[in-house]
Amino acid sequence: MPPWFEVTVSIAAAVAAVLFFAKYRETAAALHESERMKHKLSKELDRYRDVPQLRALRDGLIGERNLPVDDEGREHLLIRNSARKLVHITVQKNAQPVPDGEEVSYRAGGEERRLQELE
Repeated sequence: MPPWFEVTVSIAAAVAAVLFFAKYRETAAALHESERMKHKLSKELDRYRDVPQLRALRDGLIGERNLPVDDEGREHLLIRNSARKLVHITVQKNAQPVPDGEEVSYRAGGEERRLQELE
């Protein structure tokens, strides 16, 4: 076999190896990005799946929706936690609308504290 042919085959094999590993890295990066997006979208789907439940909980707690009441006056509800397991919550509430511009405070540890809105 002539020496020029051996050099040509070696160069072609080296170029093919470089192209193969470049394509492999590109595919691996795309696969990694796909897995990351799948995980992110799965978390967002769980969050959006909980929105109707959270709205119902909010409406039940502020009195816009009736929750089941037992003989002692406690209200009951079932809601799923972050692990998607059912949790039974018992509530005895006193809901009052707050006029515009008025601050609501509560006493904890002997001192008066300003109540902040949940976000």
